[in-house]
Amino acid sequence: MPRMQEPAALHIELAPSRLAAAAIVVGVIATAALVAWLPGQPWLRAGGVIALGAYAIALMRIWATRIAPHSIVSLVLGPSRHIVLTERGGRRIEGVVQADSYVGGVLTTIVMRPAGGRWSRSMAILPDMLSAEDFRRLRMRLRLAQAPELLGAAHTRNL
Repeated sequence: MPRMQEPAALHIELAPSRLAAAAIVVGVIATAALVAWLPGQPWLRAGGVIALGAYAIALMRIWATRIAPHSIVSLVLGPSRHIVLTERGGRRIEGVVQADSYVGGVLTTIVMRPAGGRWSRSMAILPDMLSAEDFRRLRMRLRLAQAPELLGAAHTRNL
């Protein structure tokens, strides 16, 4: 009986995202406004707002503009949910995509567990981070990778 060939690995380059930048700005401004209106000492509220501003700058560098050394700039999704993430600084992180990943039309999140690691790592992918065709292929590959687990779970429920 002939063996089916496994599909080739999918290589994706991630670009900076205006959607991510907008989400960060809106989220941080809303949170800073809430912190500013909290009861308490003005210097404490001001410190919270400043800390939120610093956090926003870090998020923008990592997620929206992808200029930080540990920003993920590419991923390679192979068969059997194997994934390799590459950071801007050159570090490669190999692991396995977890079932907690979410595949949607506007937002896709990849949760992966590095090989030999204790903690999972997650990343969000928005449509403006890659071409429409690459986004479609990535979502399809992730859905197909989840299918055996979903079928297995449905099968064990029916027993």
